[in-house]
Amino acid sequence: MAIIETSENAKDLPLQTHYYKATYKQVKEVYLAHLETLKHKVVSVNDDYLEVYSEVPHMFVVAKFFSPENTVETGIDFYVDAEYLVGSNKKAIKFIESVYKKIEEKYEFKGTALHK
Repeated sequence: MAIIETSENAKDLPLQTHYYKATYKQVKEVYLAHLETLKHKVVSVNDDYLEVYSEVPHMFVVAKFFSPENTVETGIDFYVDAEYLVGSNKKAIKFIESVYKKIEEKYEFKGTALHK
C-alpha cells in the first residue's frame, strides 16, 4: 500500500505542485480526457471545490486544482492511494507524471511550488 501526495512543500520535484498557464476548466478537460484513456472511472467532479475523484482497481485518486481569481494559472495536486502487491509507489508516481506530461503537451508549464 502506498499513499502519495503532491504539495508545494514536497522535497522531490515530481511531487511538487505543478502550475500551468491555463484556466481551471482547460486543465480539468485535459485531465478528464486523460483519465478516460487510462480507463479511470470518474467518481465525482466538484467544481465548487475544484476537485476530481477517480479510481481504477487498486488505486483511488483525488486531484485538487488551484486557480487564483483573475489569473490564467492553474496548479494541480494529487492524493493517490494505491494498493498493489508490488510497486504501489512506482505506479502512483507514474500516474502523476503521466498527467503532468499530458497537460504539458497542451498548455505552457509555469513551474513547480510557485506559491511556497
